[in-house]
Amino acid sequence: MSGAEFESREISVRDQEAQFHELEGEIVEQQDQSPDSPWSYVIKRGKKPISLTGVEWRILKLLASRPYHAFTPQHIAQAVTTENQPVTEDSLRDHISSLRDKLGFFADYVQTVPYIGYRFRE
Repeated sequence: MSGAEFESREISVRDQEAQFHELEGEIVEQQDQSPDSPWSYVIKRGKKPISLTGVEWRILKLLASRPYHAFTPQHIAQAVTTENQPVTEDSLRDHISSLRDKLGFFADYVQTVPYIGYRFRE
């Protein structure tokens, strides 16, 4: 990844910090600069760091970009898929489940909207 790509990605990460204020955390580091890295981001909630995969991070970022807006599984899968990490509607359920497990107390911030998909609540 070139310096310019990393810089723009770093800015977008900083911009998203405001979306996660309800999680009482901050993005503390990007473990690997590759967008397809299996472990790309660490969010710190209090003293406990939460390691998220690149897919989990992209799901959380997408949902938090429009709180309370319900996204369909098709839209989410399409938006978070990369060349090296394809996401299907079936695998999305597993990623959402894993993300909720990692969020712990804040798992209900990623909500299921019956017959539609998923949303982020503030």
